[in-house]
Amino acid sequence: MPPRDVGFALELADLADALSLPRFRALDLRVERKRDLTPVTDADRTVERALRERIDVRRRGEGVLGEEEGDDGSAVRWVIDPIDGTKNFSRGVPVRATPIALEREGELVCSVISAPALGHRWWAARGEGAFRDRERIRCRRSRVSPTPRCR
Repeated sequence: MPPRDVGFALELADLADALSLPRFRALDLRVERKRDLTPVTDADRTVERALRERIDVRRRGEGVLGEEEGDDGSAVRWVIDPIDGTKNFSRGVPVRATPIALEREGELVCSVISAPALGHRWWAARGEGAFRDRERIRCRRSRVSPTPRCR
């Protein structure tokens, strides 16, 4: 059983996936341009709004920093990009994800990255390790490189 914060982050990822997957490759997907000229879809906005509402109901007092609606300035906040890879999403390319993280007083507590069109999900929590599709990810040092390699 994941710790409470990770469990809620996974629940948010389930909600994001449930809302974004039906819009993936939808013939009526609406794509607009933001002020910085990057694309935003109706799915981006729907997912972020739904996650904000769920957080407001279930985690009263915790804020949100979201790509589409900005930051509410809370010391405890969920950091959300409803669809990271909107260009791919809008073009029907499955390489995209929804990153969700919880930050307390500037320190990362846990995070989830869900890539539903690829069928993968990663998550980690401080002191609890990291996982991919329910299996622990383990890192080891290579004899050739000092950088850890995870598998």
